[in-house]
This record gives sequence, C-alpha cells and structure tokens, in this order.
Amino acid sequence: MRTVPVMEYVHSIRYHRRSQNGRLTLAYTEIVTDHGWYIRKEDDWKSRYTTACATEYLTRVAAEAGTFAVSVWRGETRVCTVGLDWNPSKR
Repeated sequence: MRTVPVMEYVHSIRYHRRSQNGRLTLAYTEIVTDHGWYIRKEDDWKSRYTTACATEYLTRVAAEAGTFAVSVWRGETRVCTVGLDWNPSKR
C-alpha cells in the first residue's frame, strides 16, 4: 500500500465572477488540502463536490449574488470547472 503525502492533495479553487457582458474577473482564490475530488468515480462527482465546496466558501465569505465560474486546480492540472448561479438569499 502506498502512503500519499498530504501535500499531494493541495488544490487551488478559483472563483471568477461573470459580468453581464460575459467577462470573467477573479474574485476569490481558496487554497485547500482536500482529496474529496477523488473519493468517488461517478461522472458527475467532481462537479457536485466542487459545487458543495463553492457553496460553503461563498457563504463563509458572504459573497454577493452573481454568476461564478469555479475552477479547481491541482498544481498545473485543472480538475474541474463548474458554473454557479449564486444567490445567498435563497440558501
């Protein structure tokens, strides 16, 4: 059995806010040590997990409503990108 060093699970989650004209602007960056993206094999698991992480983070930082492109990176490799219509008053 191989032991995986914790540092192998460091991810950067980048939250880009989409403006009305479609332009993306980096609003937040979160660094996490998390292996959750790899614990299930279903096709949509990474998207669902990213959405759950983003919902928790945007709540924590009291982000204003808007549309976000949320990208997860592990080093130079993009793991997943999801679109999220964020409306905290409906949560």
